[in-house]
Amino acid sequence: MTMPFGEILRAAIEALRRNWGRAVLTSLSMVVGTASLVLVVVAGISGRDYTLEQIAGVGTNLISVYHEAADANFGTMALGDRLNLGDVNAILAQVPGVRSAAPLTLSYPTIVLEGLGQVVTLIGTTPEYRQVRNIEVIHGRFLDENDIRSRSKVCLVTELLAKKLESDPLYRGTATFYGMRFAVIGLFKERVSTFGQAEVTDYAAVMPISVMRFFKPGDTIEQIYVSAQSMDLVPRLTSEVRQLLIRRHREKAIYKVENLSEILKAANRISLGLTLVLLVIAAISLLSSGIGIMNVMLITVTERTREIGIKKSIGAQRCVLLVEFLTEALILSCGGGLVGILLGVSVPYAVHFFAPNIVIQIPPLAVILGFAVTLLVGISFGMIPAVRAARMNPVEALRYE
Repeated sequence: MTMPFGEILRAAIEALRRNWGRAVLTSLSMVVGTASLVLVVVAGISGRDYTLEQIAGVGTNLISVYHEAADANFGTMALGDRLNLGDVNAILAQVPGVRSAAPLTLSYPTIVLEGLGQVVTLIGTTPEYRQVRNIEVIHGRFLDENDIRSRSKVCLVTELLAKKLESDPLYRGTATFYGMRFAVIGLFKERVSTFGQAEVTDYAAVMPISVMRFFKPGDTIEQIYVSAQSMDLVPRLTSEVRQLLIRRHREKAIYKVENLSEILKAANRISLGLTLVLLVIAAISLLSSGIGIMNVMLITVTERTREIGIKKSIGAQRCVLLVEFLTEALILSCGGGLVGILLGVSVPYAVHFFAPNIVIQIPPLAVILGFAVTLLVGISFGMIPAVRAARMNPVEALRYE
């Protein structure tokens, strides 16, 4: 005797309704396990994307270049090994794939703020620095080509430095460095803070590199920032820039050419590792849920032994009983899994109502993985009780009390 699937489904639901309390409690463990799984995937992917975004936000496809040292056999670094503006022009002209490049010359004067001496980081650069280094102008404007050509005595300062300058009752929109007065034309900050690990500190000012020559004569520069046209070009450009500098200077000179690719890869690996650890914990929870479903279904099969014997004696085939009990296990598993998915999705979505500035993306992978796992748990742990019911001897089943 064969039965249509609709009839099998109705029979499975009716059997679960007779013990609805046990069915709900059994599914509850799947709710918790699936919700944990979805939340782990959401947290892992969102955390990884946020971390990579913060690292990449330091600069668009950034490559940092500076002269580290000369060969040990040559003693101290030679002046001819130092980076210069000619290197910047050569990088732009001879390395394909470079979007922009900005030179940096640094100085550290001490100025008086609120009666105390404060070291300020002076950054001499060009207008390209804003794009390459991903600088945000909070107020005013950034440097332009006219400032470089005319050696305009202008600067941009950080917010903290601006507040300290404005606290002086004699402040008239200028800042004095090395006895030279500069008009403050704007406020700036890093879009993503490097916490003082880069050249931009809490007390920093940006001025035209041509004006910085008044304090640091010569053509040498401390650092070059290079921006690639795309992230895929960064490894190749890093190698080509290093080779270009060696050709332009001496083979024994050592130039540090770094990019964020390795940091991005490391952050990606760390995020993946943490996600896998959390997934293992969630998998253990789902495993215990599956074992619970299997135990409940085995009890169900034992309780319904006589019913199974009657069905088999009137012609019910093994496959019908197998599908019926497997359907019951899947209802328990997938029912709890669907509720768990809704719960796992609603938690990150609800965060937006309490913190409007925080937007957590819910990747489709989390929903797909959550449902796939619940389906797999239902089939895997429901198969043993279903097979046991299908293989039951009808004569012995009818004699069961």
